[in-house]
Amino acid sequence: MKIFATCLFLFISGHSLLIAKGIDFFHGTLAEAKEVAGQQGKLIFIDAFTTWCGPCKRMSAQVFTQDEVGEFYNQTFINLKLDMEKGEGKDFQRKYRVTAFPTLLFLDPEGNVVHKVVGGMDMKNFINLGKFAASKSDVSSSLDKAYEEGQRDPGFMAEYIEALAKSNRPLLKIANDYLQTQNDFKTPENLKIIFYGLVEVDSRIFNLLIENRRDIIKMFDKETVSERIVKAANATVNKAIEFNSVDLLEEANDKVKRYADDQYDKFQYASRLRFYSKTRQPDMFLRYASEYARESKENKFELANDILHSQKDQPKLVSQATVWAVELAKDQANEQNCFVAAQLLYLGSEYRESKIYAEKALKFASESKSGALPHIQKLLSAIEMKIDIEKSSR
Repeated sequence: MKIFATCLFLFISGHSLLIAKGIDFFHGTLAEAKEVAGQQGKLIFIDAFTTWCGPCKRMSAQVFTQDEVGEFYNQTFINLKLDMEKGEGKDFQRKYRVTAFPTLLFLDPEGNVVHKVVGGMDMKNFINLGKFAASKSDVSSSLDKAYEEGQRDPGFMAEYIEALAKSNRPLLKIANDYLQTQNDFKTPENLKIIFYGLVEVDSRIFNLLIENRRDIIKMFDKETVSERIVKAANATVNKAIEFNSVDLLEEANDKVKRYADDQYDKFQYASRLRFYSKTRQPDMFLRYASEYARESKENKFELANDILHSQKDQPKLVSQATVWAVELAKDQANEQNCFVAAQLLYLGSEYRESKIYAEKALKFASESKSGALPHIQKLLSAIEMKIDIEKSSR
């Protein structure tokens, strides 16, 4: 079964509480990206593509969308897509001599090429490419330099901590060290530092935010503050996963419930499902998954898909995911539902049933000329081989 893992268990794209969205590409011009890169001390990653390029399409659909890719590239680079046949892409193509597609470039904030490669690649090689490009750069922001030289006035510190927060760089110690020197937390600068310095809800800065919540909401608005609390709570959930701490998990949930209650229903399922998935506790995962699945068909699909891709070594979960997937495929036959059902049935060695849904998925994919077509065909080949082996062993 392992030899088919890469090609068969293809993620069907869609919104999920459990799966990240991949690279968050910058919406703006190259000049604007350079300005942000300079402020944050980052390189710029540029996907130089065309709309007709096959490898470009595959990377956009199958590589840029991956959780692991997004986690690394979003933290490390300012990411920009440029169509080489439209807008500023035409000038970019001439200036940087882009002659094949995709061309993957890493520029410093001044626009100098740090690294450049041509051609599509898989997720592992793309992440390694980014790590190599990052290792060749010594870019640091002007704010970093000023801080290292001893700049500590309130306006500068507010600007610096905001920049660190927006670039997902470590800032907790810097914010804590500065706030420990302060007596008045209600100045505009300190309120801003508390807001952007909030990175975990199990922290002193969280307590400061709650103590000054009314003033901070006046500065940023209630929705923005709630989103910040949820982001910090997610960081605490990550820590809970790292230390396998249910106490930290529930502390994060309690604080979202008390101080960002409008987002609690979504957060409680997302956090607990992620925690029990990552810490490999199938019984607890199934407890919350069953509750979440009852809320909608979309939730059932998310869960079945997550189990297929990240917990397929858990027989109890695979069995439940198969029930959900088959139910969805019967209720609404389409390429996604049938393909997921076929894969889960294959995992459970139910090859004849798997073939039925794989053939249905193939029909839908052929009609729509879907990019999943070759993956479905490979699954069918694997199923037929298993059925032939079963026949020969009788």
